[in-house]
Amino acid sequence: MIKSDRCLINNFLVDCMKCNNCGEVLFTPNQTKELIKLREANKKIESQRKIITVGSSIAALLPKKINDYGIKAGLIDTVRILSKNSLEIQFKKEIVK
Repeated sequence: MIKSDRCLINNFLVDCMKCNNCGEVLFTPNQTKELIKLREANKKIESQRKIITVGSSIAALLPKKINDYGIKAGLIDTVRILSKNSLEIQFKKEIVK
């Protein structure tokens, strides 16, 4: 049986279709378009970033190109540990459409 799911593909968390029996991952045409858009957006902004101290907090400097996706101060909804070496920053709105 194939059902709708969320899958981590090439470090992108995307909607997918997954077989309950064998675990095979499939994509609808719209899901494929979503993955391609995420890859293209990531190519534009991916880079190493420096963590700095700001008062009693720390901050990550983001590239100016990220403004193209409507990211501005105050948009973050949640921050959580995703794995041993990564954080997830989740925004209240979609940034790649």
